[in-house]
Amino acid sequence: MSLLNIKNLKVYFRDDRVLTKALDGIDLSIDKDEVVGLVGESGSGKTMTALSIMRLLPFGGYIESGEITFEGKNLLDLKEKEMLDIRGEKIGMVFQEPFTSLNPVLRVGEQISEAILTHTSTSAIEAEREAKDLLRKVRIDDPQKVYFDYPHQLSGGQRQRVMLAAALSLKPKLLIADEPTTALDVTIESEILSLLSDMKRDFGISILFITHDIGVVNEIADRMIVMKDGRIVEAGTKDAIMQSPKAPYTIRLLDAVPRINLEEIRMQDRESDTFLKIDSIKKAFSIERGFLKSTVGRIEAVDGVSLKIAKGETLGLVGESACGKTTLGKIIVGLLEPDSGSIIINGRELKSSLKETPKEIREMMQIVFQDPYGSLDPHIRMGDIVLEGPRILGIPKGEREGLLKDVLHKVSLRYADAHKYPHQFSGGERQRIAIARALAVKPQFLVLDEPVSSLDVSIQAKILELLRRLQAELDLTYLFISHDLRVVGSMADEVAVMYRGKIVEHAPKTEIFTSPKHPYTQKLLSSLPQL
Repeated sequence: MSLLNIKNLKVYFRDDRVLTKALDGIDLSIDKDEVVGLVGESGSGKTMTALSIMRLLPFGGYIESGEITFEGKNLLDLKEKEMLDIRGEKIGMVFQEPFTSLNPVLRVGEQISEAILTHTSTSAIEAEREAKDLLRKVRIDDPQKVYFDYPHQLSGGQRQRVMLAAALSLKPKLLIADEPTTALDVTIESEILSLLSDMKRDFGISILFITHDIGVVNEIADRMIVMKDGRIVEAGTKDAIMQSPKAPYTIRLLDAVPRINLEEIRMQDRESDTFLKIDSIKKAFSIERGFLKSTVGRIEAVDGVSLKIAKGETLGLVGESACGKTTLGKIIVGLLEPDSGSIIINGRELKSSLKETPKEIREMMQIVFQDPYGSLDPHIRMGDIVLEGPRILGIPKGEREGLLKDVLHKVSLRYADAHKYPHQFSGGERQRIAIARALAVKPQFLVLDEPVSSLDVSIQAKILELLRRLQAELDLTYLFISHDLRVVGSMADEVAVMYRGKIVEHAPKTEIFTSPKHPYTQKLLSSLPQL
């Protein structure tokens, strides 16, 4: 008998007489000691499935019909008090964003101990000992220190490990992991996947692993279930689906996974065709503590970096979070001032201060940020957002409307939607708006800072194709910043690997991917999910 069995589950939302079928009659089962991968894009119903199992539906949602049977009991028949005993003790859950799931004013150790004290008769001293032991089991390097840390003092990978420790504190029989690696660097993602596999073996638990990335599921799952629009479109063993997918949607998801393209790149005279050259750039930040903000140290965010990018080419800048990639990108476009070093673009050296840089040089460069929603003003209409740069640079008002139509056409957005606000667009559309805003001043060089990392894999593929098309049409030069080597491998001509503020390897893409020299580059490549 299956540990969990879902039959004909329908979950609806009704708002202003509009009925939304979040789940439209799904069937799903999980056996003991099994990892089931639940795959699909945003809005497919993956998270709603998890919340239905936990009986934690958002406001307005209700179960129209169906059964959710766990260990022979229909969870939908249980009273709330009975469900409290199920949550955590029988079924644990790890959410996508650990920072918002952890209480910011409680030490992480207290949050793990709280579950143990609530559900068992363990003493406070014993709960603390168990919590520290769990932190050790989830590979936290210094459990004694981390136990007394607050969530903001930990890295993303450490916070996700803390969430795993909390979920495993009561030794549940089923663990629901909802996009637990989506926001993590590739090396941390690999470590979390390995950790989950070890937890399955050591604790004898079953796992429902939710993600939009088929490559990740391939690393960990025994069976795979593919969802679209609240329905299951394909289910089967991992090998069967990966080798011979039946549903068109599954095929589309597989095709959308970035592939490393190692075709021969065009050879150029690098010196004569160099568009951007940075030399010995340094940038340090002070570490301040205490009420008086006393300086107790310095972080060398960018430590003597030198790079060149040829005209019309893409340099992929790869590295984990906090290695200095984004800081370097901001320095190049003038959003941060370097402590030392020089930047030469199209033969002209930039001043250390953006205000001192001539307007024609500033027009050459633009940046597209990782989070399209966070980088767009929610109170300004889309058309005004796109035209913000031309307005600041003094382009006559009479020319702006024609410019808006042209640039929206280039990124495949409708001019008729120019009056809408950012929240009225999808994630992929918002990133197109951010790209349109960058193109509106007709730049020659773009810094693309993790431009697709927050997007579903199929939307990601469309944005990458858009960027390739724009580069070919407009002869653009890109600095493409990412932690995902698959994405960089599909876009870049050359790759620079950044580690702790330094460039540790820089070579043509083919050389980086076929014969990496530096141990850190080798580690990044070995961490890639395999299809």
